[in-house]
Parts: sequence; C-alpha cells; structure tokens
Amino acid sequence: MKRREAIQNMFLLSAGLALLPNCQMEEKGPVYANVPLEKGQRTLMNLLTNAILPREGTEVTTPETTTDFILTMLNDCSSPEDIQEYLLGMKEFQMSIKELYNTSFKKMEPTQQLELFKSLGESEKITDAAKAFFNKTVGATRQHFTSSEYFMKNRLDFEFVPGRYLGCEPV
Repeated sequence: MKRREAIQNMFLLSAGLALLPNCQMEEKGPVYANVPLEKGQRTLMNLLTNAILPREGTEVTTPETTTDFILTMLNDCSSPEDIQEYLLGMKEFQMSIKELYNTSFKKMEPTQQLELFKSLGESEKITDAAKAFFNKTVGATRQHFTSSEYFMKNRLDFEFVPGRYLGCEPV
C-alpha cells in the first residue's frame, strides 16, 4: 500500500514539474488607479521602452523603471480621455503588429522592431491611435532618460543645488 502511494506522489510531483514552466507569472508592480492595464500590457510597455532605449551595457540607474515613469505620468498628469486614448492606441498597436508580422512584439527580432519603428510614420496599415501611443511612449521614454541623474551629471555637467561654494572669488 505504501509503495502505491509513493508511486502516486512521484507521478503527481513529476506532472506538476512538467506543467510549471507553462505557468506565466505576471510581473507585479505598483497599481495605478486611473490606468486600468490588461494582462500583458505592462510587459508590452517594458519591451517597447527597452527596444526604444536599451539599458544593457550602460551604467544608467534610476529609482523607477521607464514603464513605471510613463504609468505614473499617465495616472497623475493626464485626463481620463487621454488615458483612454493611450490604452486604445496600445490595443491597436498590438493588433497592427499581429496583422503586419503575424506575431507579438515580444517574439519579434530586433531587426523587425527597428523596421517597425521606421515604418510607423509612413505605414497606412497602422492607425493614428497606435501612432499616437508610440509617439507618446517615445517622448516619455526620452523625458525619463534626460531627466535622470546620470544624464544630468555626466552629459550636461549639471550641478544640483546648492552647487559649489566659491568663497574667495573676486567680485
């Protein structure tokens, strides 16, 4: 009897281990009350912002990710109509990628992503809402990077307040 239970437990354990890779854990992050994201949209935004401005191989560190910055700006600074336009553009962006490339953005090669970015302006198959979503995401990604401490100190030679004290300077 104990041998039978041991075999059953081993079978259940091996079945559970076989099914474990298929379980997709959704990335948990801050919850934004005014921006109702559907499953996978946060991941799409992460992939899109990393494709626009890759962080690999750089020493740029910020207290928040670019996706969190964009969502915070949307949540706190945008009207409900602008938020709905942004989310509609995101859905249409996903659908247009499905139609044009028969795949999701996650599975696209970097060369395909670059081709998509270049063709966004001229393509008639991509809707205006999807183009507006992409343009708003690019602008917010740039804003996040150019307002980071790394960029301000190392590229602009900006000195944060109060700056240096020069006590013995002739007037």
